[in-house]
Amino acid sequence: MPHELWVVILAAGAGRRLAEVTGGVPKQFWRAEGGSSLLKQTLDRFGPLAPRSRTVIVVNAKHLPHLAASDVTGPVPWLMIQPEDRGTAAGVLLALTAIIERAPESVVVITPSDHGVLDDATFRGRIVEAVREVGRRDEIVLFGVEPTQPHTDYGWISLGPSSSGRGLRPVISFVEKPAFDTAAHLFVSGAVWNTMIIVGRARALWDLYVRHLPELAGRFAGIIERPPAKRAGFLDSLYRTLPTYDFSRDLLTHTRGLSAAVWPATVGWSDLGTPARLREWQRTVNTQASSTAAISAA
Repeated sequence: MPHELWVVILAAGAGRRLAEVTGGVPKQFWRAEGGSSLLKQTLDRFGPLAPRSRTVIVVNAKHLPHLAASDVTGPVPWLMIQPEDRGTAAGVLLALTAIIERAPESVVVITPSDHGVLDDATFRGRIVEAVREVGRRDEIVLFGVEPTQPHTDYGWISLGPSSSGRGLRPVISFVEKPAFDTAAHLFVSGAVWNTMIIVGRARALWDLYVRHLPELAGRFAGIIERPPAKRAGFLDSLYRTLPTYDFSRDLLTHTRGLSAAVWPATVGWSDLGTPARLREWQRTVNTQASSTAAISAA
């Protein structure tokens, strides 16, 4: 890819809804028997796109023991530790401080760490296409996926028609966790599930905060303004009084001019946010692994 690419993996969630399955381990670090953690799967999925030296992992300080005991091996040069949970907007912005200081014109992919994907090759291919578009036109691209049913606990994106032949469509509106009737309407009207995976230049993403959450942007700019030796202490004091904002609700929904790229349903994407979906995902992965083993043994 012609543009330097960084990957930001958000791994600071508490995963409380999944406790009955994970035993209280945050789901991104949890491993089913014989399987790898969702964080490890995410690192493997994005590894062919960017090296570890350009991969930022955002965690909560309380999760460091889980990370140390996890199956994530090798160097993690960009581990950004949040002293406290102050929402996803702060997590993304913390990662951006590291990137904006070093490579403000680079392209950044932001992804949660707790998704399931069956077709990694198609998944990565569409990201590569979006990275190229971002490099050429300096836009911000949000990823959706074709829905398979009218889920009421997913976020949805309504899209306009593509007029450029580039495969990108304008984002018209967001609907977060709709009632069933609304979800059914969105399903038949061509809306897509919001994956919360986003691609944009580091500078453009930072500018979103300057426009829509200027107080937050100003406070995080204080990290860059301080010498490295004083940043840890500043970060602790910053987070003690930091307001809580959600990246999607408080930032993206107020942004105009976003584009969307859409994966086909066959990519096998799932937001593993409920016990039922996590169990179903594990069954699917186990079935797929058994089928692969049988083919190899034949």
